[in-house]
Amino acid sequence: MHSFFNNTWLNFEILRILGTAPNGGADICEVLEAVSQIREGDPDSWHEAWATQAARAEATALRCLDAGNRPLARGAFLRAANYTRASGYMLVGPRPTQPDPRCLPLAEKTAALFRRGIMLLDEVEVRILEIPYPGGVTLHGYLYVPTGHNKNPGGKTPIVINCGGADSIQEELYFLHPAVGPSLGYACVTFDGPGQGLALRRDGLHLRPDWEYVMRLVLDYLETFAAANPDLDLDLTRMAVAGSALGGYFALRAASSADPRIKACVALDPVHDLWDFGTQHVSPAFMAAWMRGWVTDAMVDTAITTAMRWSFQMRWEVSLCGGFWGLDSPVAVLRRMREFTLKGGAGKETTLLERVSCPTLVSGAEHSLYLDVDRHTGAVWRGLQHLPESKRRRWTARTPADGALQAKIGAFALSNEWTFRFLDEMLGVVR
Repeated sequence: MHSFFNNTWLNFEILRILGTAPNGGADICEVLEAVSQIREGDPDSWHEAWATQAARAEATALRCLDAGNRPLARGAFLRAANYTRASGYMLVGPRPTQPDPRCLPLAEKTAALFRRGIMLLDEVEVRILEIPYPGGVTLHGYLYVPTGHNKNPGGKTPIVINCGGADSIQEELYFLHPAVGPSLGYACVTFDGPGQGLALRRDGLHLRPDWEYVMRLVLDYLETFAAANPDLDLDLTRMAVAGSALGGYFALRAASSADPRIKACVALDPVHDLWDFGTQHVSPAFMAAWMRGWVTDAMVDTAITTAMRWSFQMRWEVSLCGGFWGLDSPVAVLRRMREFTLKGGAGKETTLLERVSCPTLVSGAEHSLYLDVDRHTGAVWRGLQHLPESKRRRWTARTPADGALQAKIGAFALSNEWTFRFLDEMLGVVR
């Protein structure tokens, strides 16, 4: 497959943006123009390239809005939001807990542009959600409800609740399920949970492993919201959770709660164990020496910090994880990874997964940037063997066009086909 850059990670991040084009998140030549301005190993060139495209798209949106052209204004606002998000993606501060000062303003601008775009959607009613969270904080989200020809006649509307991952925000999640779900008769929910989007950047909430707790708050809120808005015809008896990569882990954690309100789970290329992921990217001999106490924490911190000076990708990865956990030490980041697992104790890998009782779709990606198929998708699948065959599905993609890149990047159409065909079957949606 064609590559824009020699660096696999950088190439993947370009495909991540380009892959949103079919659902309105990018225009092809705008992406190609940005690519031409990006220099490998130069994160500032990345920021400037996408900021340029964001400004252009925003100007287009305002012109179209002034002319009364809602569809073109909508598309331009959505592209401007996605490019603004991208422009801040590789900004790294002096340490993980001290992000680049541009990050928060860019996150806020992304949200503002995005909101202007979705409020112009046709045959989709968008409601703003304000989900109470402990400490007097609110998790902000969106509900996309089909209307007009999009609504399935003669019945209430099933709901798909989307879980973000390690570095995705709800404004990006829109381009997967919410951009398509309402046209298929599904209501879709997105939200920034702790450690994600503005909940992290503005409110200082850090990522937590027990997403079943977060999901319970979301489900409780939806029950109250649906009761207060009966005209939306939301079907609380047909709610599903979905997520990709670390979001897939979060979806499975939610399903492991055995909450009877969750009727199906879609885990696309999920993380099974974050410690396993993290330690796979460090020398096995070095890790073994550290675990045996032959290498001190200070030595590990020094080794990783030194490597970060030579590799921007490693610097970005450690900064990302340290940022959403509020940790500066690479050793502390590695240790926190142990908490994000679907394994049980005493070498068992299925304890949490054994609690999943709802129908579940699990996918894998053979060309995943980070996640080995057998160690993650395979381990999840083995943990779901207690489910009858009628309630579990596995899809492992072998080529990029079939969804073999992590989180189904570049193959959202096929991913949506698998997702909604599975949900139609499991939730009893008749077309």
